[in-house]
Amino acid sequence: MQPGCRFSMTTKREITQKTWVAIDLAALRGNLRAMSATIGPERSIILVVKSDAYGHGARSVVDAAADVGIAHFAVATVDEGEALRRFNVTGEILLLHPPLAFEMERTIAANLTPTISDERTARQFNDLLSGARRPVHVEVNTGMNRLGVNWQDAAETIARISRLPHLTIGGVFTHSRTAMPTDADAVHEQISRFREVLADCTARGIDPGVCHAASSYVLAYHPETLCDAVRPGLLAYGGLVIDAARAVDPTLTAIKPVMSVHTRVLHLRDVGAGEWIHYGDAFRAERPMRVAVLPIGYGMGYSRHLTNKAQVLIDGHRAPVVGTVGMDMTVVDLAGIDGVSVGEPVTILGRDGDDAITAEELARWAGTIPYEITCRLGNGLPRCVVGAEVPAAGLTATTAGR
Repeated sequence: MQPGCRFSMTTKREITQKTWVAIDLAALRGNLRAMSATIGPERSIILVVKSDAYGHGARSVVDAAADVGIAHFAVATVDEGEALRRFNVTGEILLLHPPLAFEMERTIAANLTPTISDERTARQFNDLLSGARRPVHVEVNTGMNRLGVNWQDAAETIARISRLPHLTIGGVFTHSRTAMPTDADAVHEQISRFREVLADCTARGIDPGVCHAASSYVLAYHPETLCDAVRPGLLAYGGLVIDAARAVDPTLTAIKPVMSVHTRVLHLRDVGAGEWIHYGDAFRAERPMRVAVLPIGYGMGYSRHLTNKAQVLIDGHRAPVVGTVGMDMTVVDLAGIDGVSVGEPVTILGRDGDDAITAEELARWAGTIPYEITCRLGNGLPRCVVGAEVPAAGLTATTAGR
C-alpha cells in the first residue's frame, strides 16, 4: 500500500497513465486533525496553499481542508487567490506577497487580505477603497530581511496604518529565517522581537488582530512561537520527517505523506560490460547489467541532479538510477530484482512494501529541499486524487482543477 495513495498493486496497474502523482486526501485530513489537536482549540490554522498547494492541487486540498473545519488559507499571488475564490472558498485568503499597484483592484475584487510590508503600500491600498474598512495583515521583519516592516519601529508603523480610514489591522505576523531544533537561539531571538512589537502595540491601544509566527518546522519544534494562529505548509502535506525526540507533540510524528509519485517500466535492456548508459557518458557498466527504462525525467520535475544518485522502488526493492536523468526518460539498474516486466509499476516517491522513498531523501540526492521536490513533481505530472469524501468515478489520473 502506498502511504500517499493507498493503492494496491492491482489498482496501480489499472491507472491509465505511464507516470503520475497520487494525492491522498484522507491522509491530508488526518494530518490537519493532528495539527489542530497539537495547537488546541484556541488557535486556528492558516493553511498555506501557494504553488498549487506545494504541487498537491489547491482545489482538492481546500475541499479536503474544509471537511475538517479549516477556513483560512494563504497564497503567494493574486492569481492563486482568485483561483481559490473560483473554487468556492469563502473564508479569509491571505495574500503573502504585498500587492503591487496594478494588482490592488484585483485584490479588492477577489476579497483577498493583503500582506502589508510598508506604509506606502498600505496608503495606496487605502486610497482605492471606500465604505467599510478592509482588513490587512502587517508582516514584521524580525530577522529574515525579506519582507515586512522592521521590528524596531513596527508598532509605530502599525499605528499609522491603523489610522487610515478604510483599513483595519486584521493580523500581524512574522516569518522565521530558520526553524530546525538546533537553531533554537535564532528562533528565540526572532520571536522575542515579535512579542516586543505586539506588547508595544498593546501599550499604544492597538489591536493587532490575529497574530501568527509558526510555519511548518517552527510549529513542530518551537512551542514558544505559538500565537493565535499557525501557518503550516509542507508539514500539512506530510512532506517533512519530524524528529519525535524534539517535536512539540509526538502525535506530529504520525503525520503521513499525502503525495506519492509512480511510473512504469517502459523498456527492458541487457547491457554488456564496458558499455555506456544514456547521455553524456555519465555511467559505464562495469559488469553485464539488466536495466529498466522509466518514462520520467527533468521535464516532469524529476531533477537532473538525481543522476547516478537516486533510487526507485520496484516490487519493494531499491533500484539505483544509472546514467544521466533525461528530459523524459531515466534508466535504473535491476540487479537483484527478478521477474520485472514492461508496464510494471515503479515508485519514485512513497512506500512500496516495507520500504519508502521520502521527499527528504529525494531532496538530499538532488541537493535541494523537500518543498522543491513536491512542487516540481506535483506540478509536472498528472494527478490522481484518492480519499475524497465523495470519490470520483474511476481512478484515471487528471489535471483538472489546476
